[in-house]
Amino acid sequence: MSILDGVQKVLSLYAQGVGPQTFSEIATRLALPKSSASRLLNQMQLYGLLDQDPASRRYRPGNLLAQAVQADQASTPLDDACREVLARLSERSGMTAYLSTLNGPETVVLQRLNGSHPVQVLSSPGSRRAAAGTAMGRAMLARLDDAQLAALYGDDGALLPGREGRDYPASVADLRQRVAHAREARCAVAIDEAMPGIGAVAAAVRDPASGELRGLCVSFVSFEFSDDQVQALRALLLREVGALGARLGDPYWAGALPAATDVS
Repeated sequence: MSILDGVQKVLSLYAQGVGPQTFSEIATRLALPKSSASRLLNQMQLYGLLDQDPASRRYRPGNLLAQAVQADQASTPLDDACREVLARLSERSGMTAYLSTLNGPETVVLQRLNGSHPVQVLSSPGSRRAAAGTAMGRAMLARLDDAQLAALYGDDGALLPGREGRDYPASVADLRQRVAHAREARCAVAIDEAMPGIGAVAAAVRDPASGELRGLCVSFVSFEFSDDQVQALRALLLREVGALGARLGDPYWAGALPAATDVS
């Protein structure tokens, strides 16, 4: 088997939506000798075609692939509208703001604006994370119905694969509770979960005309923010994303929006 044959087999595996995989899982699924699989995965990681999570040791498609796909895709009207909101969120909060989409059980960063006081741990466009373990992910999962959630995560009692960070949901039932809370609040908040010392508030909007779903979040250094400041950031996000949702006719955002609050 040539190196390109191997690359094609690995990428085809991920194209089936299998999610992050361990070395052994890839070797078994592709019926590869461990020595061949080791050389192949090392080369793909070296050239940016695969990334490996340092904690779980699981492989996922590399940022280089996501960035190439993103560059080839035309921006949609929803993306353009979201980027305007993203700029206001970053400017008014001074924090790092992200625009992301949902790809199966993972979030994919589309754009990042650093703000005047950006966090030191940054995710570049194309970066992927398990949706279950982040505010951004749960805000977008809250826009799915029960059947769509079940298609992604299975039964309530099943343990979730690919655990990342502190306080990752222990089961699908746990995740469903957190998603239900995010749906009721119309946003999600995560403090010191996906990354120690980092907090985030996130909300999601859907274009009823196209069905496209996008998430917007603001990230901050958790120990520098009081509870009141986190709530102020949450109110800013709800107001900005809610106004966009109302303009789009997204029924999720029907109703009153929070009053203006000072984030400083």
